Amino acid sequence: MRTKMSPKRALLTATIMSVVPALLFSISSKNFSPYLILIPSILINWPIIRWLDDRQWYREWKKTDRT
Repeated sequence: MRTKMSPKRALLTATIMSVVPALLFSISSKNFSPYLILIPSILINWPIIRWLDDRQWYREWKKTDRT
């Protein structure tokens, strides 16, 4: 059974999810619409968030496997 996300991981996830769109928007807001900036930020964030989630799931699985 999955446990709650640790505070450190929650902070890292929130930072990743907010920094990438902010950077993309500040770099290219004059050239592109916000919707065209949102799509690449989703494409960048999604694999990173999935990777963090998979690492957490694997650690929890290893903990239960040892006991």
